[in-house]
Parts: sequence; structure tokens; C-alpha cells
Amino acid sequence: MEEVDAAFRDAIADGRIHGAVLLAKDLTGKVDISQSYGVRSVREEDAAKRPAMAVDTPMRMASCSKFLTSIMVLQCVEQGLVDLEESVERFLPEVASLKVLTGFDDDGNPVEREPKSPVLLKHLVSHSSGLCYTLTFPLLHQYRKWQGLALEQEYDNLDQNFKFPLLFDPGTQWAYGPGLDWCSRLIERASGLSPEAFLQKYIVAPLGMRSDEMTFELQAPAHEGMRARRADMTIRDRDPATGAATVRHNEERYFKADIAPHGGQGIYTSPAAYIKVLFSILSNDGALLKSDTRDLLFKRALTPEAEKTFDDYCEQFKAYVPGSPVPIEKKHSHSLGGMLTLEDCDGENWRREGNLSWSGLPNIIWNIDVKAGICSVWAFHMKPWGDPTCHELGTKFEKVAFLMAKQ
Repeated sequence: MEEVDAAFRDAIADGRIHGAVLLAKDLTGKVDISQSYGVRSVREEDAAKRPAMAVDTPMRMASCSKFLTSIMVLQCVEQGLVDLEESVERFLPEVASLKVLTGFDDDGNPVEREPKSPVLLKHLVSHSSGLCYTLTFPLLHQYRKWQGLALEQEYDNLDQNFKFPLLFDPGTQWAYGPGLDWCSRLIERASGLSPEAFLQKYIVAPLGMRSDEMTFELQAPAHEGMRARRADMTIRDRDPATGAATVRHNEERYFKADIAPHGGQGIYTSPAAYIKVLFSILSNDGALLKSDTRDLLFKRALTPEAEKTFDDYCEQFKAYVPGSPVPIEKKHSHSLGGMLTLEDCDGENWRREGNLSWSGLPNIIWNIDVKAGICSVWAFHMKPWGDPTCHELGTKFEKVAFLMAKQ
């Protein structure tokens, strides 16, 4: 780890990054890395007053929330509340009634048709429902304009953020979308518990964590200490005077506000708490899921045709591939928990066939590798998404951790 440690300290010293957290743990006990660097905020002009980053610094996990929500959905399945093969009509009629958007007529009004198959719960969890985030789909840009709503999710509720048509028939393609955001509402309606109560009862408590270590509700009175320790958002930018790269504080409501629970992006926790979930799943300890259910997280959930569209997405949007830094040329699929890498990335030296991974917007990336017997998470809490510097440093750490597990 000496080389990794030096690389991160150099990146802090020369201002390429402000801070980072590195965590890795393997089944043998040989690897148990817990390291933090730099600061969690550059809000203060005086660098001496900036608070240190720590492994237990709370962050908005953004799309790393998806894995936690996937686990909660599977817990609902285990409890007999829902079935992965059922239509979502019983608990999400507002999603079940969505049509497929095919274009716009001469008057600028949307043209829609009935989907050829229903949206099933497994489709929501595997990004194959036809629901898509607006970011990479111009047709949805036009629809949001027709709705009179902001392009991105600027609202406090699911309906304004994500109630728009499907772009393809459920199960036929893959597209990054808000299926798991909607799943937080499904969990509430199926279980009778709020998403926060369900999270606390079935993930936080079984792993022996406190309620302020993982929550949808950062602004709750009981979480004052969590708010005081949370990471601010930092962004890499250009100095307007010199053009030199710099990092600066970025005041964004998204990274500190509570909204109606969005299972795909709304959970606050620390990397230290997050790796407890990863290791529970890696070790198959039964604390969160029964063994057979846990195994679904590592099985392909897409049709071959849908897998091809996932590969096409990865090729087209290289900087925004969830689960990066898997090489683009490697084949991918999606399980009920995240991206599956279908080939070894570097023989036995790095991510192996069947590796499960995903990422969050502020350069937070996790993976679980059953073959190598290791899990890890690296977190910068910095934008832009897919930042090359963060990915270069995070990949260096990850590869060293895998080699340590192999020795």
C-alpha cells in the first residue's frame, strides 16, 4: 500500500483532490484496509481550519444507494410481500400504467403506445423496465419540456422527478433509470413501513449499526451529529484567472437535503458503514439475506438482447459507466444488485468474472468479488462524475488490494 499511500498524499498536496476514503476487506483477514486522506470540506478559506476526512465521514451515497435498496427489495421477497416476477401494478399502479414514448406529433405533443409486456418488479431492479434517467435521452428532454418541468430531478418527490413514459418495452433493453427510486415507494406500500423504518430495521440493526450511521433522513433531529460531520460537495474546476485546475466548495442542496425517499440515490451513510453491508454479502453471513436470495445478486438478470444494449451504453458513455473502472471492452450484464463483469479484467490479478459493482455520482465506487474473496469501496465525494483523476487513483488502490488478497 506504500505506493498507493504516496499517490494519494501527492494528489492532496498538489491540489488534484481534496480528500478520499479507501476501504477493502477480504475473507481471509489478510486485507483490512481502512484509510482516509485530506479534508471533507474546502468551504473554509483557511486550509488549517478545514475538517479532516475520516472513514466514518457521512456522505450522500447517490447511486450507491441502489445496492441498499436492492437488498431491501429482496428482503421484501423473502418476507413474502412481493414477487420478482409479478407486475408492479399491485403496489405501483402509477408505474404500471405508463406507456411507451415513440416521438412527438407535428403539434409537439407526445405520441405514446401501450407496452407489449408489463413492468415486472425484476425489471425495476435491473434497469430493464423502460424507465430511463433523462441525462442521455434527448426524447425525454423534449418530454420534460412539454411537461413544463426541469430536466433533472430538482423536486422533492418521485412523481415530479420521474413520472414520464417508458422508452422501450419492459425486459427488452437496458437503460440507466429510476426503477430503484420507485422501489422505495413499493417497499413502503408492501411492508407498511416507511423506507427509513425498513432500512433501520432490516439493514442497520442487523449489522449492529446506530441509526445515525445510515439514513434517508439526514435532517432528522436525531441526526444532528451526522450533519455536523458530513462531507460537503467539492468540485474540480478551472481558476478563471489562470486556467489552472483547482478544487472548490460547491454548495448544492442535493448533497445535504432530505426529500421524499428515493431508493436510487437518497441514502446518507459513511464508507465505513457501507463496507459492512458489502462484507455481509461477500461473506454470506445471513445477516441481511438468506443464502439463496443473496446468490441472486450475482446472477444475470438480463436477456442477451438487453445485455447487448448495456454493452452499447458502456461504449457510448465511457465516462458514466456505473461500476467503472472495468475496461469498456469487457462484457457486462446486470443482476438484481448491480453490474456484473462477465470476464476477468486482468487474469487473477484484479476483478474476476462475476464481479459485482456500481458507483455513485460523487466518485464513489464499490465492488464485491466472490472469486477473489474481497470487497472494497473508494469514495471522494467530489464532482464531476467519472472524474479521470479519481478513477486513476481509485483503480490503483483497488488493484493493490486485489493483489494483497491473492498473496
